[in-house]
Amino acid sequence: MLFRSEAHTAGAAGWQSNARSREVYDEAGLLYASDSRGTHPFFPRVDGRIFRTLEIPSTLPTFDELMGRPEYPDAAIVPHYLSLLREDRPNVFTLHAEIEGMGRRALFRDLLRACRNRGVEFIRLDDLARELLAEPARIPVCDQVQGEIDGRSGLVATQAA
Repeated sequence: MLFRSEAHTAGAAGWQSNARSREVYDEAGLLYASDSRGTHPFFPRVDGRIFRTLEIPSTLPTFDELMGRPEYPDAAIVPHYLSLLREDRPNVFTLHAEIEGMGRRALFRDLLRACRNRGVEFIRLDDLARELLAEPARIPVCDQVQGEIDGRSGLVATQAA
């Protein structure tokens, strides 16, 4: 209880998640987790076991997955993010304080401004989780597997297709 209240969520560093971490989340009674990369919220199934903690995956690439690539000079990054936004599901962006909060703060501000100008609604993930969990039968169960993400080295937890 670092902040004098119980934790309601968790996010695995580097999207490193497995059955044991999911088990701990269920035991802790977390509202949701954001431990994977995927397309939409789901209940994760790992090695055949279905877990109760809602997963709200990161759906958008991180800045560091785009930066330094010839196809994504700074001028192309904001338009690229805007092209990835979907109206039929939550768009979840994972921010790295050391990148978007420091070294690339101006570019991140440009992205926020462009989203606001486009009418993007910003919501809290805990509010989204509560809304989704009001009708848990509508939340799909999806396999969580290890996979590659373009622009990121190594394997990460991903939502299976």
